[in-house]
Amino acid sequence: MNRQSAVNNRMAVFVVMGILLLSVSPLANAQSDALGQIYVSAANVSTNIPGIHTYAAPPNGFNPVTATDVELATYGFPPRPDQQADPDHYALWERAMTAAKIRWNGELKPQPGKRAMIPAGSSVLLETVHSEVTGPQQISTVNASGVILTNKQKTFNKDSFYEIFTIISVPVVQEPFGSSCGAGYWEEESIAGIDGYVYTVDGVNLFEPGLEGGVSVDVYCSESSVYAAFFGWQSFSGMAGTTHVFNVNPGDLVYTDEYVSGPNNASVFLEDMTTLTYNSYSVSTSGIVGKTANWIVDRACCNPGPDTPYALANSIGIAFENGGAVIEAGNGKVFYPGSQASSTEILAMTDDAGDQNIELVNQGNNGYQGLNSLWFGTTGCAYSGGCTP
Repeated sequence: MNRQSAVNNRMAVFVVMGILLLSVSPLANAQSDALGQIYVSAANVSTNIPGIHTYAAPPNGFNPVTATDVELATYGFPPRPDQQADPDHYALWERAMTAAKIRWNGELKPQPGKRAMIPAGSSVLLETVHSEVTGPQQISTVNASGVILTNKQKTFNKDSFYEIFTIISVPVVQEPFGSSCGAGYWEEESIAGIDGYVYTVDGVNLFEPGLEGGVSVDVYCSESSVYAAFFGWQSFSGMAGTTHVFNVNPGDLVYTDEYVSGPNNASVFLEDMTTLTYNSYSVSTSGIVGKTANWIVDRACCNPGPDTPYALANSIGIAFENGGAVIEAGNGKVFYPGSQASSTEILAMTDDAGDQNIELVNQGNNGYQGLNSLWFGTTGCAYSGGCTP
């Protein structure tokens, strides 16, 4: 860290602490807003990609478990959960922070072209319309499987989802059984995110991820597969594509924690808990609302049109463990992917034609394991050709 960066970080802390003292809002809200501003201002270390920044490296001997909240924000570590109000979330956070030993400083690798613009003349419905039912909504999409928690927020506020976290098992991903090298390329992404949603293009349901962090795997028939932790912000008006960070290995456990500090800023923390590698990045979110929280396995869209996603790689099975999403109202209430509310959406991924399921999610509904964990399984044409026409 150079001297100017250190000065900027100290100035950011002094300014924000001044806001804490002068604010007329309730103390808890003032602290949250002020810490959010530190997450924004302290991310002032440039990366090799314009517009993406990271945080200064913490000093030798830094321990995030015993650090102050201001120090956590200054160095980009996820905010500390309330140990008394949510001991399970705190235990997961403490485990991840204890394992964060090796700060990764390599070049980011942009992955452009994974989200295409909707062609002119297409009929687009930005949100699916649900009938009134009891329990989670069941939705088929051609590019995603998983769980989406929804609320009714129209702007980012204290009732928005502002944090999401989970541990993702990195699968052994391969080309589909029975496929030939003619396709040449398959992919799979395992993500946790905020503001992902389902929209319809000419009668075809597609999932748009919003803010996302997790694991991306690209399988090449004639080359080595690429396993990487990644993050991004993708919407109709946001940045297109994602960014690979450090490589991961099949069998590793990857922790992701995304923290939204305002409608236009978020931080994504990524950690390979097996190799102890981590880093955190600031993301411009272009108007995030926090109206959904999502745990998803997807195949990126579109190749080349709005309803032809990339072919799904065969991952057999993927586990998401210890998942949760937080809203600030109610002293940081945590919601879980096992939610059985009618506002919850369960996505099943189909092939391009929409006539068979190719990736399914198994959702529990009670107990810690049932509420916090998801299991994804590959089926259908992932065993016989790669899910393309």
